[in-house]
Amino acid sequence: MSTTLADVDRRVHAVQGAVALAGLAALLGAAVLAWLLAREVAKPLVQLTEDARSIAEGRPPVFPDARVPEVAEHIVALRAMHQELDRRFAELQWEREETGTLIETMTDGVLAADSRGLVTTFNTAARRLLGYDPGDAPPPLAELFHDKRARDLVNAILTGREAEPVDLQVGNRALLLAGRRLPNGGTLLGIRDVTELRRLETIRRDFVANVSHELKTPLTSISGYAETLADETPAGTQAEQFARIILDNAHRMQRLVEELLDLSRIESGGWRPTPERIDVSAVAREAWAPFAGRAQAHGVELALDIGATAETVTADPHAARQILTNLFDNALRYTPPGGRITVSAKREGSAALLAVQDTGSGIAPEHLPRIFERYYRADPGRSRAEGGTGLGLAIVKHLVEAHGGRVEARSRVGNGTTIRMSFPQTESRA
Repeated sequence: MSTTLADVDRRVHAVQGAVALAGLAALLGAAVLAWLLAREVAKPLVQLTEDARSIAEGRPPVFPDARVPEVAEHIVALRAMHQELDRRFAELQWEREETGTLIETMTDGVLAADSRGLVTTFNTAARRLLGYDPGDAPPPLAELFHDKRARDLVNAILTGREAEPVDLQVGNRALLLAGRRLPNGGTLLGIRDVTELRRLETIRRDFVANVSHELKTPLTSISGYAETLADETPAGTQAEQFARIILDNAHRMQRLVEELLDLSRIESGGWRPTPERIDVSAVAREAWAPFAGRAQAHGVELALDIGATAETVTADPHAARQILTNLFDNALRYTPPGGRITVSAKREGSAALLAVQDTGSGIAPEHLPRIFERYYRADPGRSRAEGGTGLGLAIVKHLVEAHGGRVEARSRVGNGTTIRMSFPQTESRA
């Protein structure tokens, strides 16, 4: 068998051409198949991207169909997410509408501002109380109030500090303004119309003051005649005993009348403190003097713990003496024999802190928030039996607050009670 090289070359070239054509055909087929598969996968993915944008913009999405299992799983997950978002958004929308309706129907004014101080919520009651028409746009929060106390409260809240509610007078209305800082840096203010409440308080104060004044004269006469009868009646007789009982109760009523008058003068603004430099130790001993005999009989001692920077403080001397007198009277009533009453003073920043601490029976936690209310007694039976009027701590609170200070009570049952008072010190230390 034999053939020429030219024939062999021709046959080789023919085979090579056939292989090349087959490879090219296979490559073109693979490319077409890859394009079809890529289109089948990419098209729903592109649509999913568009659907995600639609969900973010609040437009209804159009979810594609896909025969690729992995892509179909993504479509199912996105559809479930969209349904859950729709449900939660509907709930939030309902809650927002409900909250908005509640705020609008409230009789108290509600005002909210964002972190920049721009008012975002201004309900109908707030507009009415502050004198704004329904269509008026409120100014920024920092410019909303002209009263200095209200501006101080707003500034305190905007800077993240705690602020006590303040009274405002807007036209013929008495308003109570309170506020707090929101977690997002905004501000929430509540405005309550207390005009009627203040009017009733004024009527009550006037009534108490008038009745107290009217009671002073007959009580003085009763005390005088009872004392005369007690002194002139033979000792040990029933008549002398009755006269002493009348005299004791007349004195008790006189104390009540005096305390009522004091409280009425302070609450009505008829009394203002006249601060001056006072010696804390001297004032404490003066206030203790009337109780020395009673304390000695019960084995109760007075201790002074006056800091070197608080030996003298700025306060009204008569008010300081009355404050300590009322606190000593209260402390002695509840301190057992062998106990101790301690008066302490120290400086803390720009304030002088005074405290009266006893080793008495203490006050239960449920009573502490109310002990500064007038007539409130943590132990009514014992207080009445020992002649308490229920006004002592209320007078203390008003006297301290008249100085611009604050008073608080700390106590634990069986571990005594501490009354702490803060007096602002505006002048330099002596």
